[in-house]
Amino acid sequence: MFDTHNHCEFSCDSKMTLQQAADTAAKLGIGIILTEHWDYEYPTNPEQFLFDRDTYFKKNLPLRSDNVLLGIEVGMQPHLAEKEDKVPEGYPFDFVIGSIHMMNRLDLYEVTTYKGLSKEETMHDFLRDSIRSAESHNNFDAFGHIDYICRYWPYADKEFHMEENRQEWDRLFTVLIEKNKPIEINTRRLDAEAAVNALLPLYKRYKELGGKYCTLGSDAHYTEHIGRRLGVAAAIAKEAELQPVYFKERKMMLDR
Repeated sequence: MFDTHNHCEFSCDSKMTLQQAADTAAKLGIGIILTEHWDYEYPTNPEQFLFDRDTYFKKNLPLRSDNVLLGIEVGMQPHLAEKEDKVPEGYPFDFVIGSIHMMNRLDLYEVTTYKGLSKEETMHDFLRDSIRSAESHNNFDAFGHIDYICRYWPYADKEFHMEENRQEWDRLFTVLIEKNKPIEINTRRLDAEAAVNALLPLYKRYKELGGKYCTLGSDAHYTEHIGRRLGVAAAIAKEAELQPVYFKERKMMLDR
């Protein structure tokens, strides 16, 4: 089994090295994919969410193996699609996650992003930008953490309710399916029963619309988070009838 979403020393918010991550994964008996942050026009600290790709590979290629793969997480914004699709070009990445970290060109992490917006309005803007990003981007392998926004928005009810935005979710999933992009089951919030109960219908809907595959990722920034709740994510994938996969040399591999 692979943990396909991890951040090390080329991500400014990480507290582990790739060697430490690889050693931890080996002890757990799992594979690991490094997916360092790449976000253009990050509003809070823009230079810190980019890295030198040549240095990345010079440092990390000696550690690459069948169980330690090298990827990148590209934050997607609709107006930057052409520029962001060029990020992996010319580099031997194994895996590219396309993720939504911003809405209305603002950081989803920051509480000020939601100022003056009801949850309903936020959902509209979030799904609009997610759909536009999925439509406009092509050079990514899987769509990252659909519930990233739920970690940070300030509303009392932290969860999605699929039926409230069914048309928008269907459009997002249809675009991803047409482009053969798996969705990530991110384990960060799977310790909360409410999160599992809200997310499972979405993963099932992705399957109903024709989706077949998912990736499993912890989004670890610390060694103690590597592989966390992968078993829960695998159980969710099984219930949703999605086949877990990982990517090697940008090719989809079944995750057994």
